[in-house]
Amino acid sequence: MSQQLTFGQRLRQLRKAKHLTQRDLAEKVAARLKEKGRGFDFTYLSKIENDKTPPPSVAIIIHLADVLDTDANELIALAGKAPPGMKETLKESEQARAFFRSAIDADLSEEDWKKLLQELELRTKARENPPKSGN
Repeated sequence: MSQQLTFGQRLRQLRKAKHLTQRDLAEKVAARLKEKGRGFDFTYLSKIENDKTPPPSVAIIIHLADVLDTDANELIALAGKAPPGMKETLKESEQARAFFRSAIDADLSEEDWKKLLQELELRTKARENPPKSGN
């Protein structure tokens, strides 16, 4: 059984796959954050990659994923954080909270989650492409 990578380990793996140094990646992320008056340096990145500090905010994770051309949701999940919009949805919708609680209480397997996702995708596709009425 393979052990799942930590956020820092996965970040390092993605960075190296893009042939970027920590300094290169940090500078690219810092350039994106500059307009918001925030910084990001390679020493902080080093601490993240070595699991010496917790993962950064979701906003920074999204910038990291964008620079690394990877799925932000994967990194957000590895960081143990909620994707943008999820907190608002759970806060605003009693039905969303009930659904999530029910899914957690059901102790779903990975296969169960996969089937549930496939069903949701089918329903979404059907809603977006309703059958055309016959003539």
